[in-house]
Amino acid sequence: MRISILTVAIVFCLIFSGQLWAQGLVDGFMRGQRKASLALTASTESFDTYYVGTTETRNPNLGTVTTQSLNAYGVYGLGYDLDLIVNASYVRAEASAGYWPKQEGLQDLSAALRWEAYDYKLGKARLSWLFAVGYSLPLQNYVTDALVTIGRGSRNFDGRTMLHFTSGAFFLTGQYGYIRRGPVTLDRIVSYYDPAQLNPNTGYKVNVPDVTEFVLRGGVSAKRFYVDGWFQQQTPYSSGTDIGPGIPFPTNAVGFTRAGANAYLRLIGKLGLTAGYSTTLSGQNIGKASRVSGGLVIGI
Repeated sequence: MRISILTVAIVFCLIFSGQLWAQGLVDGFMRGQRKASLALTASTESFDTYYVGTTETRNPNLGTVTTQSLNAYGVYGLGYDLDLIVNASYVRAEASAGYWPKQEGLQDLSAALRWEAYDYKLGKARLSWLFAVGYSLPLQNYVTDALVTIGRGSRNFDGRTMLHFTSGAFFLTGQYGYIRRGPVTLDRIVSYYDPAQLNPNTGYKVNVPDVTEFVLRGGVSAKRFYVDGWFQQQTPYSSGTDIGPGIPFPTNAVGFTRAGANAYLRLIGKLGLTAGYSTTLSGQNIGKASRVSGGLVIGI
């Protein structure tokens, strides 16, 4: 499948305050039986404005928060209609002002199975209906209860469905998902915040609000290049808190609307270069960040 190699290029992981935002772990392109691809990318993003609830705020005691990450993404075709996808990141986050210490280390390991359930031919076009289930967990015990951190520290279950349309080189993919987040253990006793977020098992555990996610992506996938534009909206599904004194950061209800673009160029054989840009259009308890990324894509 010509386009299967190129689509690995759309993997871009965006980090703020423990929130991995990657336009979803999966896309609509199947890899193909016993075929594999590997993408190694680097990214940097920064913000000097963040949302308390949905209100934009600047904090001179925080300055500009910069997050850099190295990301490894692999996909392997277990069958013609079933793919295994794995992703891991090393992340560093720091603020230019204030007392927030720099955080650095391995973030989360994510894995997903993607299944192409139905495939319809519409003349020269094709419409596919896909499903995916995924799970992620922290690779180490990193700091979660801080404005500057590399992850939220929760164990997450991700389920989603996709419609993927192709006609010649043009494609359009829409997907909708639900992310169930597990509780997080804090290293402090919670004294004041929304009691609804306190996990009943212990006073040191708090609930992390679940989210729903919608992603729309369209573009062109040709023999030697790939380009797309995308829109992503993540919405808190369960109630949560807003950023404030004494409130644990993992309990905050995080949402955002983002848009961006990716490009890929095949150099020689199955080796290519990829680059991307994205920005935050609106948000809830998250940074108003912009991001650039680039890396190598290898087909195996």
